[in-house]
Amino acid sequence: MSAMQVRSETARVLITVKASPQPSAKYGDTVCVAGIRVDKGRADWIRLYPLPFRWMGVEQQFRKFDLIDLEVRRETKDTRPESFRPDIDTIKIVGHLDDWKDRQPIMSRVPRTSTCVLSAAGSDHHDAPSLGMVAVRSLNRVVIESFAGWSDAQKVRIAAAANLAPLDLFGDAAQTPPELKPPRFVVRYEYRCDADSCPGHTGQVLDWELTALQGRMHRDSDEVVRTSIEERFHARMFAPGRQTSFFMGNFEDARKRGSFSVLGVYYPPEAVASAVSLFDLDIGG
Repeated sequence: MSAMQVRSETARVLITVKASPQPSAKYGDTVCVAGIRVDKGRADWIRLYPLPFRWMGVEQQFRKFDLIDLEVRRETKDTRPESFRPDIDTIKIVGHLDDWKDRQPIMSRVPRTSTCVLSAAGSDHHDAPSLGMVAVRSLNRVVIESFAGWSDAQKVRIAAAANLAPLDLFGDAAQTPPELKPPRFVVRYEYRCDADSCPGHTGQVLDWELTALQGRMHRDSDEVVRTSIEERFHARMFAPGRQTSFFMGNFEDARKRGSFSVLGVYYPPEAVASAVSLFDLDIGG
């Protein structure tokens, strides 16, 4: 069945993941977005790709933990079961869950897994789960390294994007966004998941928050930026009294399906995470 024959459907999604923008020759740059689909009475993972986020209108540029309604189609070129192609023109922000107590009634319903289970299944089956929420049993260290720069292929995409006309792409885009700059640092967590006899994992952080933080600090020294990354992605997210989990995702390339990266971090206070909710939010479409 071709992409034109796949019927669209309306989805309501709690956005939990916005990955760092990546160069794209067709769109300028694209973002992998994921979240929890809540319109079917369950809490199912969904991936929305491609989303040329920086090229979209301001009214469509949602935040993490926004609730959005949009039309989606099953992605026929991507065999990962959670992948859908979004219709950008239909995106409507319908709410925002501002604090941990608001988010927890939904997040408590999201199935937990482990990186060990995700990686093993992804290596064995091309249609295995490609997104998951993983409890962090222990954090060994946070590795902050200088970024080597865009690859030659990415540089070609960036050069091609310079000739794009935003009106040709997205209708009412106000202007071409600034050139996509590479981050100064990459960050990796070395950790153990909740699986029995977990040997340990290394997961690169692909969260847009990391890229945005570095972008805001472009005039600061390497030492100052490193300190800020350490404070936010280690001290704050793994502070005593926090119950910390990772949002994990893998790659479309079938050869890399067993490799999972950290797309985001969920770190509510333990008192909130362990509380039994006495009510459910009215989040249905």
